[in-house]
Amino acid sequence: MKKTIAMADNCIDVYYKLDRYYLTGNSIDFALNYKDLGGDVTEMTILGNDVFALALEERLKERGIPLRVLARVDRPTGMATMNLVDGDKIHLHFKGNAMEEIRLSEEDQEYVKQFDIVYAERWTGIDRYAEDLKQPGQIWVYDFSKRLELESNDRILPYIDYAFFSYDRDDEYIRSFMVKTRKKCASKNGAVIAMLGEYGSLAFDGENWFFEPAQKVPVVNTVGAGDSYIAAFTYGVSLGEDIPSCMRRGRERATQVIQQFDPYL
Repeated sequence: MKKTIAMADNCIDVYYKLDRYYLTGNSIDFALNYKDLGGDVTEMTILGNDVFALALEERLKERGIPLRVLARVDRPTGMATMNLVDGDKIHLHFKGNAMEEIRLSEEDQEYVKQFDIVYAERWTGIDRYAEDLKQPGQIWVYDFSKRLELESNDRILPYIDYAFFSYDRDDEYIRSFMVKTRKKCASKNGAVIAMLGEYGSLAFDGENWFFEPAQKVPVVNTVGAGDSYIAAFTYGVSLGEDIPSCMRRGRERATQVIQQFDPYL
């Protein structure tokens, strides 16, 4: 089984009106879903100085996910104030963020090199280390979320095998964007994937287009839909499956997640 590392953000989402919260963050949601699917995953993150950092350690331990702590900083865990409207997430406010102090030491970088698959998102700042960090044959998965046109994307794309973006429909713009972006990825394998919410998902491998329609189900909370899709897709990659099979895995997982409140099963 391929070894995967998820890095590096963590935070909490708080719904004051509902009197509920959960531990989250792109890499946390990815790791918890990936592990539940049967994958071998390690979480790598930075921890703050509050009870939520302790809770995260305990949650990962309960799920059997090894944790490598980059640092323990004297700052609170990032907290997003959230609301739900017809099942759709609304970010109201964000404060406190230990992630802003994230750095990868030489020892941390050597640790990352031993994994077969690396999942990352913007808080890792992995573009600072990519040239020396990525190993031959290592698969890099990156969640760009809705940040489609940032100039900084060009620094990391040449090292990415599977680039994930969030968009709201299948149109001429997103297809043109995906073609342009795929050319910036140096990997001969892999693909650019657009997660389109209720309109499904679209992938382009440089030659072929693949489309996976969304399944129509009652939606409780859309938080975690993208992270769970990426986790399941990547798990398929770890098994050597083709892109359509990975997309189906992503759809199935995301469909399960949006029918509940928390962003992972």
